[in-house]
Formats: sequence, structure tokens, C-alpha cells
Amino acid sequence: MLVLSAPVGEGHVAGARALATRMRAAWPDAVVDEVETVAGGPRRTRLLADAYRVVMRAGPALYGLAYDVLGRLPRLAALFQRRGAPATARALRPVLRRHAPDLVVCTYPVTSGGLALLRRRGELTARTVAVVTDPAVHPFWVWPDVDETWVMLDEAADAARGLGAADVRVVPPAVDPRFAPTGAPEHDGLTVLVTGGSLGFGGLEDAVDAVLAAGDGVRAVVLCGRNATLRARLEARHDPRLRALGWTDAVPAEMAAADVVLTTGGGMIANEALAVGRPVLFATPVPGHGRAGAAALARAGLAVVCPRPGDVTAAVVDLRDAPEHRETLAAAARAFSARDLDAALAGLAARTAGAAG
Repeated sequence: MLVLSAPVGEGHVAGARALATRMRAAWPDAVVDEVETVAGGPRRTRLLADAYRVVMRAGPALYGLAYDVLGRLPRLAALFQRRGAPATARALRPVLRRHAPDLVVCTYPVTSGGLALLRRRGELTARTVAVVTDPAVHPFWVWPDVDETWVMLDEAADAARGLGAADVRVVPPAVDPRFAPTGAPEHDGLTVLVTGGSLGFGGLEDAVDAVLAAGDGVRAVVLCGRNATLRARLEARHDPRLRALGWTDAVPAEMAAADVVLTTGGGMIANEALAVGRPVLFATPVPGHGRAGAAALARAGLAVVCPRPGDVTAAVVDLRDAPEHRETLAAAARAFSARDLDAALAGLAARTAGAAG
């Protein structure tokens, strides 16, 4: 079994690692390998990662514009897909020869394109699964030639089928097993965990200000990720209601200790919060996949979207003063995450074995 991703943001890699961990537990006799640097080769992977980081910090509106234009024009998205897939396919060939997998699962859409091309040409016999790690589906992420497309919401499944995906399955998002359901923390007031993903982008300082503006009993714990400048600015405030953390492996514990998770990004951090059973707020979500994913989760009753800082403050006040509303969101999160990923993996194993037989 081969699990592919690319380090363009942390969400794709985190999803792949979580899937690989659960596959090893579900299939103890299988060999499960992970490769994280396939997006047209290591150099192209670095370029994509650097470009993504620069755009999301310096010009997120540009990314959002491209996302929206390609979303409204699927034929244009398909043109870019066809142009990019051959380079990724060339980079994948030696990896596939080295591992000779029976099953390939991919969490990064560009890499899925290379798999789709090889599958269409008959060069890849392994069963292929493209996993969409965001709540919403974008045309650039759908490749009809892969065997299966996994999404996390019914709405996303309808969108993927409309874009030509042949075998779409609604499957719980894979998260690290350390993100497990916990009861509400026992403390006074309200602790809000604030995050902008691994890169700490999306106007986090404004989000923090909006959280603390809720007043009495509200505290903010901020995951700054790899954004050292942001952490330094927040620490310089010397505000006892505020704690800023750099890159840390203690996110599951911090999430369990919080009452609410607020994110400006989306994707994996929202999945992890739902797995723990915490209400999710989206604060002025980043353009593109951030806004689309936030809206999709809100329509599913799994999150509250706060387009402006004032909306953040109002939502935090509501969750502090109306514990019954907080529990309604937490219960929805627990129900969403209680779906059986192991059953989905068991079905995949049976389909893979049937294809090999």
C-alpha cells in the first residue's frame, strides 16, 4: 500500500499520515509506505510549497481569485489539469516501480493527476484512491480516471459526481488517533484555541483581538505554527489572557483543553477539532478553499462562519453565555466524527483484493 502526499501546507501531509497510521492498524499484515515529495519531483514540490506560502501570506486574494475562477469554469480547470499531469506522471513512475503497490491512496490533488494519467494509459494497475482533505470539492481536485474519490460531506459527493468522478464515497476524514472525543474541559470561563494552520496565516492578530473583545472569562491560546514573527508580536503584548505557541506536537492536548476552536484556515484543523468534539468557528476564513470549506461545514451544521471581527466577538460571547448552544455544536461534531473509518478501510481492502484477484 502506498500513501502519497506533498508538503504544500500541512493538511495534505497530516491527512496522509493519519490514513497510513489507520491502515497499518486495520491491515497489520500489509506493508504501508508513505511518500511526501511527489508533485512533479522534489524541485517542483519545493517550488509549489514556497509559492503557496508566499501567496497565502502576501496576496491571499490572488489565490482566492484563481480558486474561484477555476471553480466557476471547470473546463478551464480541466485544461490546466491536462497540462500539469504529464510532469507528475513522469515523477511518479520510478516511485511506483520501486514500491510496486496493490493500492495507492493520495491526499494531494496534483499528485492524483499523475496517478489518473497513468491509470488512463494502462501504466498503473494498482487501485487508486484520491482523498479530498477539505470539506468542499474544487474542479481541480477531481480526476475521473482514478478508481475512487473520497470526500467527507454529502454535498461534496454531489459536486464530485457532477464533475465526472465515477466512484465517489463519503468517508470520515482521517485524523491522527490522538484527536479523540473528550468531555468538555472543567474550568471557568471560555478558552478559545486560535489557529491559522501550519503557516499561521489569515489575519490571526485580528482574530485574537476579536476573541478577547468578548470580555470576562475569555482566554485565547494561539497556535502560531511556523510563523515566528506572529508569535513574537503576540508574546510582546504580555496579556495574561493570551498564550502564544510556536510549532508544537501538543495540539491534541491543547484542543482537548479548549472549549472552542477558531480557525482562519480550514481543512485538517477543522477535521481535528470535530474529532475531539469541539465547536468550530471560522474567523474571516482565507480566500479560496478556506472560505469554501467553511461554508460547506456551516451548511452541514458543523461550524459557524464569522465573516467580520465583530461576528467573531458575537459568536464567542454567545458560546460563553449559552452553554446549550455550545453543546449543540459539540454534539454535532461528535456525531460527525463517530462515523466508522475502519469500515471504509475494510471495504477498500475488499475491493482492492477483488481487483487483484
